Amino acid sequence: MIPDKTNCLILAEVLARQGVRRCVVSPGSRNAPLILAFDACPDIELTVVADERSAAFIALGMSQVSRRPVALVCTSGSAPLNYAPALAEALYQGIPLIAISADRPLQWIDQDDSQTIHQAGVLDNLVKRSFDIPDVKMPGEEHLWYANRVANEACLTAISGKPGPVHINVQLHAPLTNEGTALPSQRIVENIEPEGMVSKETILQLAREVADTRILVVGGFCPPDDRLNRALSIFSQLPNVFILHETLANLHLPDGQTPVDTLLCSLSESDKEDLRPDIAISFGGALVSRFVKQYLRSYPPRLGHWAIGPNDRIADCFQSLTKRITAPAAPFFRRLRGVLGKFVNQSSYRQEWISASERAANLHARYLRNIPWSDMKGLEIVFRKLPGSLNLQLSNGTPVRYAQLLQQHAPHASFCNRGVSGIDGCTSTSVGAALAYPGMTLLITGDLSFSYDLSALAFKGIPQRLRIIVVNNSGGAIFRFVATTASLPDDLREKYFCTDPRLDLTKLTDAFGMEYLYADNESSLIKALERLFSPSDGCILLEMKTDPLISASILKNYFSTLKNRE
Repeated sequence: MIPDKTNCLILAEVLARQGVRRCVVSPGSRNAPLILAFDACPDIELTVVADERSAAFIALGMSQVSRRPVALVCTSGSAPLNYAPALAEALYQGIPLIAISADRPLQWIDQDDSQTIHQAGVLDNLVKRSFDIPDVKMPGEEHLWYANRVANEACLTAISGKPGPVHINVQLHAPLTNEGTALPSQRIVENIEPEGMVSKETILQLAREVADTRILVVGGFCPPDDRLNRALSIFSQLPNVFILHETLANLHLPDGQTPVDTLLCSLSESDKEDLRPDIAISFGGALVSRFVKQYLRSYPPRLGHWAIGPNDRIADCFQSLTKRITAPAAPFFRRLRGVLGKFVNQSSYRQEWISASERAANLHARYLRNIPWSDMKGLEIVFRKLPGSLNLQLSNGTPVRYAQLLQQHAPHASFCNRGVSGIDGCTSTSVGAALAYPGMTLLITGDLSFSYDLSALAFKGIPQRLRIIVVNNSGGAIFRFVATTASLPDDLREKYFCTDPRLDLTKLTDAFGMEYLYADNESSLIKALERLFSPSDGCILLEMKTDPLISASILKNYFSTLKNRE
């Protein structure tokens, strides 16, 4: 006889041998055999998080930083539905999460049995693929073979091509025990995935196409990659090449660069036409900057747009895509540079962009010198004082957009949930990221985003190396800036959109055993940052209090000043 819960043991062992080293589990009865099976794997470290939504974002942060697959285990019913926001983010960020849900047997669905919904395939639109392990007896050894095959296939799907999440639904009938049995060593399917290198002939052909053209490289979000950074550092020295990269592209190029939003906002219409590229070459994920997207849609590259990197979809963000090259970006740019360097090019394109960048940097510095205490003033100080070895997590809304303007001294790495750009889960993601990174992790978040994910603070294992800055500007500051809502009457905007969460962070930090700091002017912020970035035996939270209307006015004036070149 095959023990009833052998499929749980098989699943745990296969994932461990395929490289899974972390598993985030949420308590439940139906998933007890799965939790016990993963607990029996010495190579997998378990983290217990009661809230499934927070658990999924913590796993996202772990995988975001480690670049390894992370497993999730939850019980049946509504539990797997709480995974949806994080799995959507993982799908568009290309992060390999393996979500495993326990389920009732098929015959008990729609029979008024407790905690039953149609779980198989419930997350289909948010994952690369869904798998279902039924609770049936198959003849001979087929049950063992099927569970092994699904486990291998699910893990390889998550990590192959463009990585992404998968969902494994495991039907389990009562009694919910995990009978011990000596399983044979599991068969592991090895995936040999070539690097997808472009042939020498194709590289030569592409180089000939762009040898005498003006090339604008655009970098969206991607994890830190030393090889890509080296390749682009060399590629960027070509006289006909300029690189626009966002904070989340995690590039540290030798020349540095004025932030993209500052640079593009400072250009006149004639500048934009003069700097219009012949070819745009993009890499990485979705862009934060609306200025980059607007520029290349309004002034499309004359000869088209090439998108570099693995992708299962045609992503035509600039509406001018002509080539999708599914090779890894680092070797592509390295090899293209090697061939382009043989062509003589007297272009001044790079220098024209550098001159525009220097003008924008001067306007930027002049404006910041004279502004009063506000979101922009406080965050400019924060970004200037970031330790170089720090990992930065940014919440969606205003923090990531301020980083686009102010983060000129790049930390070790910067992350934000920009796959689908939700405000939920930013704190939980940071907790997971801090668990996976041995150095300090700093989350910069708004008070509204922070209030949306308070369950992250209930996690007992928050690392002492996590730091949090909450910009308390009385709710969603972005709604006081974007045209859609900024023009509404104050009472309507504040009531229905900004929605001040009225957080008492002194009581919250006391309840969760965190050290609390406060700043409401430049001098108190500088003093607080000294403590925030110092060693500590616990997590530290800094509340940065600003006036919402002054902050919104200063941000609006910033862009108008750059446009008018005052």
